[in-house]
Amino acid sequence: MWGGKRADKWGATHAEMLNDGLGQGNNIAVFPTKVQGAAAQFDLWRAGYTGMSLATAIKRWSGGNSDEAYLKFLQSQTGIGAVDMVTEALLASPQGLALMKAQARWEAGGPYPMTDAEWQRAQNLVFPGSIPPPPDIPSPVPQPPPPIAPTGLWATLKSIFIRKV
Repeated sequence: MWGGKRADKWGATHAEMLNDGLGQGNNIAVFPTKVQGAAAQFDLWRAGYTGMSLATAIKRWSGGNSDEAYLKFLQSQTGIGAVDMVTEALLASPQGLALMKAQARWEAGGPYPMTDAEWQRAQNLVFPGSIPPPPDIPSPVPQPPPPIAPTGLWATLKSIFIRKV
């Protein structure tokens, strides 16, 4: 996504100019974390692309650059049809999560380095309660405290009066 107010809302630190060889003057916002960047992407789609078909949204997003190939890729990754409408409900759903992941993959030219949990956290920042994020680490199972090892006088008395068999 480009730098600007929406990127700043999600903590963008700056924008970098992209040299695509076509002189389009594109830039990209840089975020402190991948989750903030992905949340900004969800929010951008929520604010700027809802009410459009997927085909119209991608044509707008891409400026008409390779929009047919882009659309076919997104359709193959998400199951969303070209004429299906982009809505907040869609973006908050598992298909919306798949759409943002597929878009990141297309834009990066390969797999984007985010875990499913990170993607879900980003989605939940924009659409609270959309999909509960899985924990990164299983919750610990409470364990009884370890026995206290006797020290000092107690250790001496124990060694005298308690025999090991």
